[in-house]
Amino acid sequence: MKPIHVALIGLGRAGQFHLQSLRLMEGMQLVSVVDHDATLANEVASRHHCSAHTQLESALDDPELEAVIIASPTGAHYEQILMALRAGKAVLTEKPLGENIEQIRACYQQARQAECSLLVGFNRRFDPTFASLASKVRQGQIGTPMLVRITSRDSPLPSMDYLKTSHGIFHDCLVHDLDMLRFVTGQDPIEVHAMGSNFVADIASIGDLDNVLLSLRYESGMLASIDANRFACYGYDQRIEAFGSLGMLQAENRSATSTALSSADGVQRPVIEHSFPSRYREAYLQELVAFEQAIRRPDTCPITEEDVTTSHRLCDAALESYKLGQPVSV
Repeated sequence: MKPIHVALIGLGRAGQFHLQSLRLMEGMQLVSVVDHDATLANEVASRHHCSAHTQLESALDDPELEAVIIASPTGAHYEQILMALRAGKAVLTEKPLGENIEQIRACYQQARQAECSLLVGFNRRFDPTFASLASKVRQGQIGTPMLVRITSRDSPLPSMDYLKTSHGIFHDCLVHDLDMLRFVTGQDPIEVHAMGSNFVADIASIGDLDNVLLSLRYESGMLASIDANRFACYGYDQRIEAFGSLGMLQAENRSATSTALSSADGVQRPVIEHSFPSRYREAYLQELVAFEQAIRRPDTCPITEEDVTTSHRLCDAALESYKLGQPVSV
C-alpha cells in the first residue's frame, strides 16, 4: 500500500523519538517537520529529506499530507489538534489533548466531523511487557485481581522549562499510570486518595510536587496504588505488580543487557534503562503502527474518547484529594 504522508510537529525530546520510530515505518513517510526553531527544522528536514516549516499552517497546505504527529509543548496541543483535524488530517498527539474535559470533547467532536482518526499517545499500552501483563490479567491467569501496584519514577530529572508547562505531576506523569490501571484491570475506581511532598526545591517553587503516593479503591474490592517520583538516581524505574486469587504477575525494570555477575562480593546486575526513549523504544514504534492502522481503518483506533476523558477526570480527582488532604469519591 502507498505510504501515508505524515508531518511531525515539534522536534524536542518527544519529537526526537518519533523521528526514530518513523525511520522504521514502511507504511508512513515523513514529508514535513514543523518547529518554531527554523535552524533545527531545516537541519532535521535535511537529514530526513523532507520539507521544513516554522508554522503548522504552511505544512497543512500540502494537499497530499494525510496525517500529523503532534509532539509540541503541551500548551499548544489543543489548537494544533483542532487545526489539523479541520484540515482533514488524522492526528496522533502526545497527551494532553487539552486543559479540561470540554477541550477534550471538542477535539473528538471535530474528529468525528472531519471523519479523521484521533489517537492519544498513551504509549505504555503498547509496551510489549506491560501489554503481556494486561492480557494475562484479562485472561484470568491470576484469578480475581485483588491488588495492583504501579511504580513510576522518572530519570533524568526533567528540566524546569519543561516542568513549568507540564500541567503538573498528576496530569503529566500519573495520567499514564492511571491509564495503565484501567488498561490492566478494566475497572474504574470509586475512590482516590493522593498524598504528595517535595524534595526538589525548584519544583516546590512552581507549586508542583515531585513525590506522590496515590491509593485507589474499587467496587469489586480491589485496591491499587501508584507511587511516582520525578527522579530516581539509579535509572528509569517502571514496574507493575498484579496480585490475585490464583497468583501474581510482575513486570520488572529492563536493562540493556541481562548479564549478571555472581561472586564472593554478591550479585551485580546491569543498571536499568536510563530514560523513557530507550525504555519505551518498542512502545513508540507500536504506537505508530496502531496509528497507521487507525488511519486505514478508523474502527481499529485502540484508545477511545472515554479512555482519555476518564483518565483526565481521575487526575482531577487525585489533585483535588491532595489539596483537600482526604479521599475523594469518583
